Amino acid sequence: MKEHIIALVDCDSFFVSCEQAVEPSLRGQPVCVVTGDNGCVVSRSREAKKAGVKMGMPMFMARREFPSVIYKNARHELYCRYSRRVMTCLREIVPDVEEVSVDEAYADLTSLDRVYRTDYTSLAARIRETIRRTADIPVSIGLGPSKLLAKLASDKAKNTGGIFRIFPDSIENVLRETDIDDVSGIGRSHSKLMAYNGVFTAWDFVCRPDQLIRKQMGIAGLDLKYELLGHYMRRLETTPALPQSVQDTSVLPGFTSDGEVLRAELRCHLHRACRRMRKDGCFCTVAGIMLRTKDFAVVSDKVKLPAASDAEFYIAGAVLPLLKNIYHPGILYRSSGVILSGLVSRETYQPELFERLQFKSSPLSAAWDALENKFGKNVIKGGWK
Repeated sequence: MKEHIIALVDCDSFFVSCEQAVEPSLRGQPVCVVTGDNGCVVSRSREAKKAGVKMGMPMFMARREFPSVIYKNARHELYCRYSRRVMTCLREIVPDVEEVSVDEAYADLTSLDRVYRTDYTSLAARIRETIRRTADIPVSIGLGPSKLLAKLASDKAKNTGGIFRIFPDSIENVLRETDIDDVSGIGRSHSKLMAYNGVFTAWDFVCRPDQLIRKQMGIAGLDLKYELLGHYMRRLETTPALPQSVQDTSVLPGFTSDGEVLRAELRCHLHRACRRMRKDGCFCTVAGIMLRTKDFAVVSDKVKLPAASDAEFYIAGAVLPLLKNIYHPGILYRSSGVILSGLVSRETYQPELFERLQFKSSPLSAAWDALENKFGKNVIKGGWK
């Protein structure tokens, strides 16, 4: 059977690496990217990790406990731009690439050792050097015969020089050293179930009978087992699928109980989310809003739209009135957001029997996008209700 070689390319501390690429003086410094003055830590440099800063630590706590750390507010447009550079570099070397997230991608290196006349580890080093030289972003690369093993290898690569390969004859040793909680696909409920049944390592898991795994986890559990054993069960999805949802959330400039401030923030969120939808060529059928209080309690509401839409002017009429359902004047809020779900596209939508879905777009939205593409975001301010 033909052996596959899958690579997982994972950008190291991606948000921080982007900030360091823009501002090289930050290299070698303890740096954290945060979601705002009232937000939390979402990315840490190696130096910040050594200092003891924890992922998700609230900003007020991080500043108090680690005053010498440099804190940078998140800039998602910047990170998306650098992500495109990284993926472009990768695709110039490897034709089959599956983008997993803004900072991760699988690449099928099978048979490319013959194309480039080198071994797979050297090819991974070439990819790593090309991305560093062209996009100025450090990456770690894990190699393995399956996607799941490539994921485990990439985690180990971060502490072994940036590249780690799991060979077929080393799978057992790697699985014996891997906690079951560190396996991608083992959720919290399954983790508790595994511990109850005496399964503490990945090797314990693959030694369980197929019938028992299928009974407890379904066919996905069997795929997980054989991926860990080195079988190529989960193919690369090189054609991007529609996202399940698009959301835009952020921390407010300051705690507020002002309804008009919240409404204005929600309008900004809605525009940014719709802009991403239009870029992906999709329309939403459900729209929702959320508020997070000063005490981190989350309240939300959503509505099904009469027609699928990618236009903020149309969606606003249905979603902004929801604010009165979740807003209370006496409560202080720290963040807000918009969630657009039930995404469909004109090309792939398949209606149910007797169903007829309408699609609503707006030329004004397209003109807004064109202006921001040319002159930058916030070039115009919306006065729509």
